[in-house]
Amino acid sequence: MRMDQRHLSMGLLALALVVSGCAAKRAQPLSADCPDIAETGRLNVLTLNGLYDAPAAIRAKGWTDIAQFAVANNVHVLMLQEAVLTDVDRLQELLGTADSARDLQRVLNERSAEPYELRVAWESGVPFVLSTANAMLSRCNITRHFSAFLPIESEEVFEGVTVKITRNVQVAQLTIPGYGNFHIYNTHLCSACATEALQQQVDALLAFMQQVEGKSSGNHLVLGGDFNLDLAKGLPEQAVYETMTRAGLRDIYAGYRRTQFGEAPEALCRQGVADVHCTIGTSPVQGLIDSRTGAALPKPQRIDYLFMSGTDTVMTTRVVFNPGNDATGPINPTEPSVSDHSGVFAQIILNR
Repeated sequence: MRMDQRHLSMGLLALALVVSGCAAKRAQPLSADCPDIAETGRLNVLTLNGLYDAPAAIRAKGWTDIAQFAVANNVHVLMLQEAVLTDVDRLQELLGTADSARDLQRVLNERSAEPYELRVAWESGVPFVLSTANAMLSRCNITRHFSAFLPIESEEVFEGVTVKITRNVQVAQLTIPGYGNFHIYNTHLCSACATEALQQQVDALLAFMQQVEGKSSGNHLVLGGDFNLDLAKGLPEQAVYETMTRAGLRDIYAGYRRTQFGEAPEALCRQGVADVHCTIGTSPVQGLIDSRTGAALPKPQRIDYLFMSGTDTVMTTRVVFNPGNDATGPINPTEPSVSDHSGVFAQIILNR
């Protein structure tokens, strides 16, 4: 997502509205499993950037819409970026949450027959005041979880002023009945940064994954998140993308569209023209800061991805929560808008 204003505004918002707040007690994660996979051999995943500064009403409706989608589509694992945490009462009131990932877990578990475990990896901001995190919600048992920070790169903020933003990658090892270990990687790469900086973070991400897989290789592997990487921008960002594909990672959505419809990856959401492939710029949702400053909605782009390695195959995949807005016109008008990002959903057929 666009971080050119948001990370600076996070600090300004926190400083302007800081009042004493109480730290909320964190509930213990629930035990979860995925027994249906043993029968079907299918694992369903969803990645979604949740918009840290969403207004309270939009966030609350979004939790319900995400939970309804998860239940209807049997989502086993949800990768979330920009979960928000705050212990400041005034910020909780504005944002409608003290811990958006845990609140989403609560809404999911109210509707799901099987509980979702939650794992959180702090990313940036001011702890206990206002910060963001990556998070995973899984109905399959999480047997291991840890995270690592990526190289800290400068991200443009206002009129040439830059700020360093911390980014990370988290990994969870899932126990899949009858199929062994599944490694899920979730990340959120720099925005409004130079292509060279994006390349540095991708190199570090791949090195981290290689180190993890070298010590304890998973039988199956998926990498998802907000990569802030747009193939339509041209050769420099395509080169970053090719770094991942040369490492053996397959773009789940692009691969499916090529196989089923003969579409090239760089033709998906091409040159900012809104279509069903775009993952940002096709929602009417704006954050608190953008709505108050009158900032325009972002240009449509495909910057959220699911990658996969190994011999597993894709049954189906699609971009979800992309109804369109006043600038784009209707795209999938029956779908709800839960964030300024769309999500990417995939059904994966596991090989034993």
